[in-house]
Amino acid sequence: LAAACCSLLLVIGVTAARVIQVSYIGCFKDNSARDMRGLSGISRVGEISVSDPRVISGSMTQDFCSSFCALGGFPYFGLQYAKACFCSWDFGSLGPAKEIDCNMPCNGNSSQICGGPWKNSVFALEYPKRSCFKQSQMPSLNVSSALPTSWSIAAQTALDCLIPCEASADCQAVIFSGKQRLCHLLRFAYPPASLSSTDGDYFLRG
Repeated sequence: LAAACCSLLLVIGVTAARVIQVSYIGCFKDNSARDMRGLSGISRVGEISVSDPRVISGSMTQDFCSSFCALGGFPYFGLQYAKACFCSWDFGSLGPAKEIDCNMPCNGNSSQICGGPWKNSVFALEYPKRSCFKQSQMPSLNVSSALPTSWSIAAQTALDCLIPCEASADCQAVIFSGKQRLCHLLRFAYPPASLSSTDGDYFLRG
């Protein structure tokens, strides 16, 4: 439990430097096939487990879910049944629900609404133009996934690494190895388990 709480704080800390505008869209239906599937294939982000494809927490809040989904640059997030967080590139495949059906207070903040049974409270995430990067220490947490969460390209300089990341909506951070002349572009702000601080300099997209 202590490790999970630390991970929640680190998630919020990593995204705190980004100015994220959150806006409520509405209440939408869900079923066992899942309407919001952005986390498909991801099994773990740091100490936070992901399954089916969502994060479940007994202390869930809108703030945590928005910060968590911002790690992957997702434009939408949804909260369900007081405790579940979904990230997604789209939503609404099952249609809207009545607003009264999204009526469950979030487990971690009773003043916020976190969906209902098989109903998602859906929000939009808007990011500033992210054309700047901040060099910082590599996050101690990483991403475990059945699908690739990074890709590599040849790079002679750090600038050769940052320019393609800026041009890609999927890129949230980079690791540049001057020794290997290699750039690792990350789909999440956290690196995959196969990369470490010894693999180069870490730059977070702001």
